[in-house]
Amino acid sequence: MAVSTVAVLGLTAACSGSGGGGDGKDEKPGRADTTSATAKLEKAALASGDVKKYKVAKESGEAKGKGVPPAGRVNPAECRPLSEMLTAAAPPKSKAHVSRTLSSTDVAETTTTEVVLLAYGQADAENAMDTLRTATKSKKCATFGDGGHRYIGVRPQPAPVGGDEAVSYKLASRAGEFLDRDRVTVVRSGSTLMAFRASNVFDPESAKSDEEGEAAGLPEKFRDGVTADPKVADAIVDAQLAKLAEAGKR
Repeated sequence: MAVSTVAVLGLTAACSGSGGGGDGKDEKPGRADTTSATAKLEKAALASGDVKKYKVAKESGEAKGKGVPPAGRVNPAECRPLSEMLTAAAPPKSKAHVSRTLSSTDVAETTTTEVVLLAYGQADAENAMDTLRTATKSKKCATFGDGGHRYIGVRPQPAPVGGDEAVSYKLASRAGEFLDRDRVTVVRSGSTLMAFRASNVFDPESAKSDEEGEAAGLPEKFRDGVTADPKVADAIVDAQLAKLAEAGKR
């Protein structure tokens, strides 16, 4: 069994407005602002043809119903930014969001890509990066809870070069005998935060079978276990950065 996912969360500069009040409270934008921001995000969202060997589809109604963790659900609370980047929804103080799901045209490739773009004000985008970076380095967040999920092995990772700044981290959570593993990279370009989430599921039984198959000379294409940590595909990051830049010129 092998399941792999990459998620991208972005905040576009074209949708930038005034920053939040800085009082720590979750603020919601007006309906007019949300509608305008959403329209601009749609122009920056990835579409079929933007990334070679991937098909693109809009988010489903079910996905739209998924929200960010409410205040108090994440423990310790300072780890909430880490959890927010794992959802296809708009975190506090964002104005709007749109999302896409990318799937490989290669039937042998199990990776799917969830793309979420969110509109923020400049100050809020910068603050989101600061709080996220702090959480990735906090020893208190090496393990944290989010409702019924328990995340473990949280570690900061080398960030890519691109945008104004970037933060990367990895984490995992157990689901019965399986281990869900994620790597998240967040890049800020102006008021845009693009968070790319790569995920896969480690299945001990499949991994064991693959080891036996390898020893027996079984070709790799017939081995379905996932043993390596997930990595964010450069092609997806580059395509989203390019599409965002192009949308900003319109």
